[in-house]
Amino acid sequence: MPSENFRYHLVEGSLYMASFALLNSQVVIPALVQRLGGSNVAIGALPVIVYLCYFLPQLIAANYAQMEPFRRPWVLSAGIVQRSQVFLLAFAVALFGSEFPGLALVLFFLLYSVNQFVAGVAAPSWFDFVVKTTLPHQRGRLMGMRSSIGASLGLVNSLLLALFLTYLDFPWNYSAAFFLAFLYQISSWLVQRRVVEDQPSAIELPVPLSRLAARVRQILLSDARFRRFLLASAVSTVGLMPMGFFTVAALKRFALSESYVGFFTMTMLASQIVFAGLLGWLGDVKGHKATLMVCALAMVLASLLAVIGQHPGWFFAIFSLVGLIFGLELITRHNFAAECATDTTRPMYIGIMNAWLAPWFLSSLIGGWISDRFGYEIVFIVGAVFSLGGLLLLTGVADPRARLGSPSPA
Repeated sequence: MPSENFRYHLVEGSLYMASFALLNSQVVIPALVQRLGGSNVAIGALPVIVYLCYFLPQLIAANYAQMEPFRRPWVLSAGIVQRSQVFLLAFAVALFGSEFPGLALVLFFLLYSVNQFVAGVAAPSWFDFVVKTTLPHQRGRLMGMRSSIGASLGLVNSLLLALFLTYLDFPWNYSAAFFLAFLYQISSWLVQRRVVEDQPSAIELPVPLSRLAARVRQILLSDARFRRFLLASAVSTVGLMPMGFFTVAALKRFALSESYVGFFTMTMLASQIVFAGLLGWLGDVKGHKATLMVCALAMVLASLLAVIGQHPGWFFAIFSLVGLIFGLELITRHNFAAECATDTTRPMYIGIMNAWLAPWFLSSLIGGWISDRFGYEIVFIVGAVFSLGGLLLLTGVADPRARLGSPSPA
């Protein structure tokens, strides 16, 4: 059964990730927000929505994830609710994008926030569902392969995106892209229904909210490795500040047409195809600390290239590095946290990590303010400094692979 589940998870994840070419928060979504009249601060709010709404509810969700012996029913129920927001988003952009762009922008932020919030509530159960239904030595390969195959499908989607943006009038171009993304995501949900979860998990009653903080404090005090990992992750998260500004900076700096949104997406996905499988293999063989360090170094280079780049060609190199990061950074971070934990504490570790990281994504709002006051170059310099800091801190974090499931002593 694990081999069949591996295939189902691979197909489901590939289809779901293929939709990211059409809903990409680093390229497509910032371009849409700008097209609807959004400011740099509004663009800076995108990572806040993507990650704050996704991460913040996860600690409480993880606390309740262990109430039921099976994860599959909740994962499927939340999945259909989350995906429906993409369909509504396509409808809202088509209906209001041209005549009432301000209303379309408000509806976009509302629906996008709900989409990310529901995904965040479901995330601890989903990740535990994947871990339960696959073998330990398969997980790095699974995440790398699904990212690589998803990027291959996404490369085709990016070609369609370029055609939509070139030949369809606004707002039908973006609406068509979002509707196609919905079709991919609903197809992934249908495949996910075939995954078999035949072994119940140990049931643990949720810690009362009044005691949840004490439980979190106990975990952090007893696991020095996890604490150091959280600090390094926070600094690296601030280093991701430039992500949402690469596209708009290139469009404005070189007066590029909107079709470049599709070309940048193609570049990012081509890079993801090349590097995701390689990094997944590296995570299985050398541990997920190694892949996190590669991602941090890539962000340093991308930010520095954005500072010195005086030709549009430089941004194709930048989006190649973004593709490397986007293909695996979030999942490999989850795998690292899971390996710090035991089977019973795994959802709580994931929830703690994500809730801790959520506020640090507010730095992107600061990035929007900085870009308005001082220009994009300062945002890129700040991002490079923090990414380098995160990389240096990661070097001092012990890899849990050597002592799988055994927290380090304080």
